[in-house]
Amino acid sequence: MKKLFIMMLAAVSATASFAQNPNIGKEIKATKDYKAGMELYRQQESSLTQEDKAKAWQELYKLAKNVAEKSVTALQENKMAEVNYGDICNAIDAAKNFAECNPDKGAKAMEEFANIRPALINAANETNNVEEKLKYSTVYLSTAKDGDPLCGLASFFAAFASYQNKDYAKAVSYAKGALNDDRVKEQAEAIYLTSAGMNLKNKQDTLQYIKVLSDLDADKYFVQICTMYNEIGEKATAEKMVEEAIAKNPNNKFAYYMRGTTKNDNKDFDGAIADYIKVTEIDPAFIYGWYNLALCYGNKADNIQATKGDRSGRLFGQDLQDCNDAFQGAIKNLEKVRELDPNHETISNWPMQLRMYYNAVGQKAKADEISKMLGDM
Repeated sequence: MKKLFIMMLAAVSATASFAQNPNIGKEIKATKDYKAGMELYRQQESSLTQEDKAKAWQELYKLAKNVAEKSVTALQENKMAEVNYGDICNAIDAAKNFAECNPDKGAKAMEEFANIRPALINAANETNNVEEKLKYSTVYLSTAKDGDPLCGLASFFAAFASYQNKDYAKAVSYAKGALNDDRVKEQAEAIYLTSAGMNLKNKQDTLQYIKVLSDLDADKYFVQICTMYNEIGEKATAEKMVEEAIAKNPNNKFAYYMRGTTKNDNKDFDGAIADYIKVTEIDPAFIYGWYNLALCYGNKADNIQATKGDRSGRLFGQDLQDCNDAFQGAIKNLEKVRELDPNHETISNWPMQLRMYYNAVGQKAKADEISKMLGDM
């Protein structure tokens, strides 16, 4: 059995040795074509030694450089129609791989294209082809040194392309690299958050996403964080956040907004109304404060009808007065929303809500005016 094992081991070794190709450099050179050389390299890559890979990449770089020189010259002479960014990218990528396999000789290859590398950023910005955008930006990143001022832009383009490819994990990773670049910070943050929030399947996923929001800017994303805690049943955590935020800053409109939302959900309409009024006092231009205040008044009116009406739904005395007062509160605050958002661009459905409340109190003429505005009449 031992002899058989040794024979098998020798056979495996012989096979591995046979798979190596010390002539790979010559074979690639003989193709006289970068794409053909790359195809040959990929076919044999897994079996090549480090030394053979260095020879292969040296020849691939020479082939890529010969093709790219025409575009480099055109770029330097500002003949943009003659520039092929893909050829330049191939040469830089080949130089990088050559340098990884043979640092001494490869470093010289990298130096030859050092000044032309920023062209990849322009290429990534200009192309609408997602794969090209990803290739140009990632090759730039892979050849960058610490402190490179264009890495933020390259990271953003790579994040955008990854998001387009629905590779959300890579989109998050690349977007992180662009978050500190003021030129693209806002867009990178949007990609970062959207990608990190994709495919939230369970409570643990949501908690991890909450951490992403908190690490990024807990104050900025206060409402989203509280809302998500509520959605996964962590209501006590959300309420604690709200109370701590109010104690820390009595003028935190978002904290009052979230507390009002919780009270409204619990049918504490008067308490919710008080909190939403506080929101509008802190920031009179905050449309959602006025809108939610209006809806809360409407919810109060609906609740009175549901709990105080007789079998026919009729109200009498103080109950009728309280219901009408609540509807008037809803109307008053929706009219404020109308003033701030006349073309209903921020809140699209306030006209329908206002028309409904007008009808509830018998103001048909005003309800019809809304219908005409919406083109329903």
